[in-house]
Amino acid sequence: MKKENIVAEIMGYIVSSYVYFVALTLVLYMMSSLVAGVLSVVASLYDIPTATKTMLSIPEGGVFEISLLHTIAFTIVLVKAYMILISYAQTRHVNLKYLIEIAIIAPTIEIIFNSQKYPIEVNVLFAVFAFLNLVAYLHFYKTIKLVSSDYVKERIRIKN
Repeated sequence: MKKENIVAEIMGYIVSSYVYFVALTLVLYMMSSLVAGVLSVVASLYDIPTATKTMLSIPEGGVFEISLLHTIAFTIVLVKAYMILISYAQTRHVNLKYLIEIAIIAPTIEIIFNSQKYPIEVNVLFAVFAFLNLVAYLHFYKTIKLVSSDYVKERIRIKN
């Protein structure tokens, strides 16, 4: 085994551990939200006059929840970026499919979870950039898929 393969394997385990930790955090968040929601409904049933109003109201997400969801979604972007960097380190080529996916996902995440931190012009730029990349991805999907499969074949050839 080459020394760089060992380093790449160790980094892969570190990234995988990070992803599993974030996934566990998401599961814990979902379970705590479910429990809190059920407890809220049960507690509101004891107060019949306001029960209907409480059950029909939409709870607002707190700063912690929005920050947590942004971090989880941003982890997806980081993992994509990691995949791009590792594949480039191994093959000296970049998978075009990964680049387009990250160009769609990253601005969309910022618009959904972090739009209040940017001026409206930047949010519009994010939206236009993500939309144009999505249109390009859909329009050239067959070509991108072919290029991606060629990339995978080349990567397998280099490994052997």
